[in-house]
Amino acid sequence: MQATEKITTLPRKGKNTVNIQLFNFLEDYNSQIVSLLLAKIPRQINAYTRMPRTELKQMLEHLLDGYIDLLVTGQTDALDKVFRYMSRVHHAKKIAVSGVLMAILMFPQVIRRLLAEEYADIQGEDAVRKFNQALEQTETTAHRAACSFVDIFQEHVDKRINEHNDYLEEVGNKFGIDLSRFIVFRA
Repeated sequence: MQATEKITTLPRKGKNTVNIQLFNFLEDYNSQIVSLLLAKIPRQINAYTRMPRTELKQMLEHLLDGYIDLLVTGQTDALDKVFRYMSRVHHAKKIAVSGVLMAILMFPQVIRRLLAEEYADIQGEDAVRKFNQALEQTETTAHRAACSFVDIFQEHVDKRINEHNDYLEEVGNKFGIDLSRFIVFRA
């Protein structure tokens, strides 16, 4: 792909447009992006050092596919499926929400480096403008993905709280005790 081709756009749902060459770039560099993230994330987020590399790689592949889908369509559906799974698994493994957010926000860092290499041979203001537009799209997509994860994780937590409250109510009804009147403090 020639870096000078980075101006073609396709309409996205709504008034926004997405750069089809950026999509092609991400597809072309898909395995390299995953490899770079696979090396970077465990170095910077300790919780991911405990995760088997094959599991982490598979998670990153699914995340990148969802990230690209969000970039192209503006919809979070594909990412939401991955995030629902991650919410359950990461919560069970005691991986902090901040660790997941840091991983998601590393996507633009890795992509920026590859874009810089792609644009290195192009001269002029137009190249700088196109590079900055590509960066803005990748960063905006990562921020939207991070917000989506927070929403999905909150849904997971709310569901767990409701399940717990339902269980307490069931136990209370079974023994004729109104547990809602008890306040339990843990030290």
